[in-house]
Amino acid sequence: MRTAVNVGEPLFQLWWAAVLFYRVLCEAKGRFGFEMRGLKIEGVWLTFYIKPADGLKLPKIMQWMMNPVH
Repeated sequence: MRTAVNVGEPLFQLWWAAVLFYRVLCEAKGRFGFEMRGLKIEGVWLTFYIKPADGLKLPKIMQWMMNPVH
């Protein structure tokens, strides 16, 4: 998965953005079984690899993570 911040600014320039990202990951991990590797932050780009435990729920995991209302 590769994504960019809409405003074109570095993703974790603000401390609360890193906290929010961590909270979303922790909550997603509680809802879905998955392994995450290769987290890389480059300016506005966030790159990572998610392998679902069952091998089938990647679209569901990504939809949930990208939904602004949890």
